[in-house]
Formats: sequence, structure tokens, C-alpha cells
Amino acid sequence: MTTSTVRLLMIASLALGCGGKHIDTTPAGGGTERAEAPAPGGDMVPPEKIDEINRSLERKRPVMSRCLAMAVDNKELPRNAAGKVTVEIVISPSGTADSVKIVRATLESKMLSDCVVSRVKEIPFPQLPRSFETSFTYGFEAM
Repeated sequence: MTTSTVRLLMIASLALGCGGKHIDTTPAGGGTERAEAPAPGGDMVPPEKIDEINRSLERKRPVMSRCLAMAVDNKELPRNAAGKVTVEIVISPSGTADSVKIVRATLESKMLSDCVVSRVKEIPFPQLPRSFETSFTYGFEAM
């Protein structure tokens, strides 16, 4: 690669890494005061917060397994039931699940679905700069 190609790639990666946003740092009103630049990343949800959200959802797998056991005990599902349930979650800036809904399920059980939704709503998520929508899939296998 030529030096100019390397420079172009570096500039492009910097622009992409910053989300392509430009900050105006010219003095306000033409005086000597500088305008405050927004916090780095603006209102983007940082990757470490997304990782924390995924860890919180992952830690609830044992609780979700009890939801399946309850559905099996109540004869809504057979003893050898296995499948997946995917939830879509909207997390508020305060860290609570504003909206939780089942978007895909290979196990048909109202009790299982209601239990999963209820348990996800109880999870304390980290505080965020804005609402964040994500999905998560729980796998189930009855023994």
C-alpha cells in the first residue's frame, strides 16, 4: 500500500469510529469563550453497557428454566419439551425494561411466555444515555 492509501484508510476509520459526527468548536458569538463540545459518543449506547445488558440477560437463564418447569408441571408442555423463545426488549435510560414482548417462540405455552416476559421485566439494567432496543434468545430443554 502507498502512503497516501494508508492515510486515507486512517482518516476513513477515524470518521467511522466517531460516528461521522462533527463538533463545532468555534467560539460562541465570536468572543473568546469556546462552545462546549458534547460528550464523546453523544447519545450512543457504549459497547460496555451493551455487554452489561447481555450479561444481565444471560445470568437469568436458570430463572427462565424454572419457567419451563412450571409450564411442564401444569401440562402446558410435554416433559421432553425443547425449544427457544426470543424476546424483544426496550430498555429505558433509567435501566428498566419499558417493553418486553415475545417475537419468536418454538414452544407454544402462554404460561412459559408470560413467565419469561415477567422475569425479564424484573432485571435491573444499567443506566443508559437513551432508550435501547435489543433482543435475546433463551433456549429451553426439559428433562
